[in-house]
Amino acid sequence: WFNYYDFWKLPEAPKGSKPLAKKNGRKKLLLISANRHAIPYPVYPLGVSYLESYLQDRLTNFDIRVFDMNLYSKEELALFLTEYNPDYTGISFRNVDDVNFYSKESFLNGYHEICEIVKSNIHSTLIIGGSAFSIYPEELFAFFEPDFGIYGEGEESLYRLLSSIEAGAPDLETEGLVYRRDGKIVVNNRTGYIRSLDLCFENKLIDYYWAKSGMLNVQTKRGCPYHCIYCTYPLIEGREVRLRRPGDVVREIEQLCARGISSFFVVDNVFNFPPHHAKSICQEILKRGLKVRWSCYLHPQFVTESLLSVMKDAGCSSVEFGADAGADDHLRRLGKSFSVAEIRRASELCHRVGLSFCHSLVFGGPGEDRNTIRATLDLMEEVSPTAIIAMVGIRLFPGTRLAEIAAPNDRISSDEAMLEPTFYLAETVRPYVLDLLREHAAQQPHWILPGSNVNINLRLQEKLRRFGLKGPLWEHMRVRRK
Repeated sequence: WFNYYDFWKLPEAPKGSKPLAKKNGRKKLLLISANRHAIPYPVYPLGVSYLESYLQDRLTNFDIRVFDMNLYSKEELALFLTEYNPDYTGISFRNVDDVNFYSKESFLNGYHEICEIVKSNIHSTLIIGGSAFSIYPEELFAFFEPDFGIYGEGEESLYRLLSSIEAGAPDLETEGLVYRRDGKIVVNNRTGYIRSLDLCFENKLIDYYWAKSGMLNVQTKRGCPYHCIYCTYPLIEGREVRLRRPGDVVREIEQLCARGISSFFVVDNVFNFPPHHAKSICQEILKRGLKVRWSCYLHPQFVTESLLSVMKDAGCSSVEFGADAGADDHLRRLGKSFSVAEIRRASELCHRVGLSFCHSLVFGGPGEDRNTIRATLDLMEEVSPTAIIAMVGIRLFPGTRLAEIAAPNDRISSDEAMLEPTFYLAETVRPYVLDLLREHAAQQPHWILPGSNVNINLRLQEKLRRFGLKGPLWEHMRVRRK
């Protein structure tokens, strides 16, 4: 892929060559996206992209570059570090593991190796962050041993930290900052989140992700006001919903369209809340006459026929619901803010409007038993979605309600810090739920059990991409409605 990226073309000079002189006397900042996980497909580093654009606008005396580990090897990283020789190196960690009960693959040792490559090749102030670090700020700071860390949103905090260092001393009052004082790790409180979301999309990597992933990501808001017992969104983005201007969002899409990108996924935790914002974005797409195809997550409670219709008119081809379960009492235990009736109604409206839709389910949560499993299976049979993605077990993360209430017997791990893949799987269903779901999914071609190779696997996904299929691959899992 080097031919696509002259900006990142790796030097031919071996490690240890004379470093490049400071570019026109400007300081150098390298932002590394450490994620290398490509299942079900490589994910564009949107957080790093927004971070780069935010800093580019404000740190005018800096030369800022991005190194994406999805594109290059660790050996190539070492070469690039030696040649570029940045004054500051930021590393973003997306996930601690694959959040999959079947495989339980941890990414921490790979991240640690990236940190060590930076430390051993150059003398650079090392700053770490990202969503994974935001969940485990103290633990990962101790493990990776950087100079500084920033948890939560990084734009304003990293700008403040770098500006203060350049002015003479780091501002140790920076919100979300993690550092050492007298040998002890200090984690600053975060009382607020970025207010102005006039961020820009950095599109130098789009050719790779368009070819490999079949879509690019777009974010229209930040913050999650809901209280699902397992979710880390509020820990990372806060609970207050902060909206991007519809015109800015669609301008970003328009710029990508000009580069030949026509398929997008909206990464908001919920696209249709507030409903007026979702509708405004759709109207802006229609106003500009963009021919795009996109998908998103929806909350069942805020689904209306009029909203789905304008979404479809604006190019929406499919939607996903985090339904989780098919019994009202079980939904309440999971902290969901909608009912079975609302799941049923949202599904019916998708059929009526003609939108493909997928329900994501989780099995094995608190209070799960044969009755709740049967209720969920029956509901899915009734509403007949295009596809179903079923997860067994729920990843436990510190700071969530589930981590607080999980009994020792319901945990699948002895790691108290929950850094290693740690799952909640109710002891009441543990003896049979895996076999039950595998058997059920094997008879239902539109069911996906991630990690189990039932109905779809990585090789099949790669083949479908080579055939030119774009957007979520589950859209192509047809199911006949009864």
